[in-house]
Amino acid sequence: MNSKYQADPEMVQTFFDNYYHDRGKIKWQGFYLSDHTAALKKQAKKSSHQNNLRPQQELTEITKFLMQSYTYNQIVKVQLNVFDLNNHVKDDLTGEIQGYDEDLFYLDNGKKFHLSEVRNVAMVA
Repeated sequence: MNSKYQADPEMVQTFFDNYYHDRGKIKWQGFYLSDHTAALKKQAKKSSHQNNLRPQQELTEITKFLMQSYTYNQIVKVQLNVFDLNNHVKDDLTGEIQGYDEDLFYLDNGKKFHLSEVRNVAMVA
């Protein structure tokens, strides 16, 4: 090894004894960025939010509201019989019915659902 790159052991020991200050555990801890903490808060809020389970409607009533939305361009809230891992009903699908194909309905926001999945339909005022 070239002597140009060898460290003087005494000089190294003096540096660690007198000048280097170990910050302890703090140097090993990660620091959260503001966008990360915002995402964590949003996730916590979303996981604590629960939707109210509305009563199961008859198929004729569900179809009536869906056809009314399709015919008169009215906004509906559709609650599906779909539950998350915590057994909470998922968020309502909201929008105007843009079209349908047998039992598949299409909302104006690009979402779609099957008639057999629908629990409740409500008109939005």
